[in-house]
Amino acid sequence: VDRVGWYRFGPGYAADAGSIVIAGHVDSADQGKGAFFRLRELDQGDTLTATGSDGKARKYRVVAREEYAKTKIPLDRYFARDGKPRLTLIPCGGPFDAKARKYRDNIVVFASLVDSREL
Repeated sequence: VDRVGWYRFGPGYAADAGSIVIAGHVDSADQGKGAFFRLRELDQGDTLTATGSDGKARKYRVVAREEYAKTKIPLDRYFARDGKPRLTLIPCGGPFDAKARKYRDNIVVFASLVDSREL
């Protein structure tokens, strides 16, 4: 649960356009807190840093955080290859169904690339 997964058919980390989609776990009964455990704390205007395999750190600013039932998530909205570069983070969220042993929803955090002049 401490690793995240990049959607390999979408734009790459250093892409000049489109949505880089990364999914990860919030937690696990066996392994504890996951890589996206604190993601629910992010709010509009907060910044985060992501470092790619190239070793370059890029800063993003959260522009929205939404929650959807897993069966209602508008996936086509997140897997865009056009538009300004952005980061879309998708962990589980919402109420935990103990009987099914899973979260009911997905949280989606949208973040836009911060221009280096804004740093």
